[in-house]
Amino acid sequence: MGQGTITDAEARRMLEMLKSLFEDELNFPSPGKKLEFEAVGENKRDMFVISIFRGKIQSAKVNIGARVKVNGVMLLELHMNPTNVHQNPDGRKIIGSHWHIYTEEYGRSMAYEAEDIKSDNFVESTLAFLKRFNVVKMPTISYQLELC
Repeated sequence: MGQGTITDAEARRMLEMLKSLFEDELNFPSPGKKLEFEAVGENKRDMFVISIFRGKIQSAKVNIGARVKVNGVMLLELHMNPTNVHQNPDGRKIIGSHWHIYTEEYGRSMAYEAEDIKSDNFVESTLAFLKRFNVVKMPTISYQLELC
């Protein structure tokens, strides 16, 4: 699905809108897997898809994103990984976990440090993402540490 564009005002409205999840419980994905679930905004037509991807080789690498269901615009992403390096359009490098927040000018290519996010604290970091995305009732998150 191609990603559309929206104005900064529309993106801000969607980010700030209160949302509800359809699930009460989420099972965190195993390494190399992706989990997707839906959220609905204040109006039934405001539908969002939240995805959680966990790295296969680096299981501490987790990407959580929230996109508009109808046009695929990624509004908010959290990349958790202590070794992440992201090059911003202005040349500044962000090292470690970081946020991507949609803007009309940059889409999702600009990153911002996520100093309060720890890549080995999956459950709390996922809840922090959902809180920032304005989900009103937090789900229970099941996470099992793999034995190596």
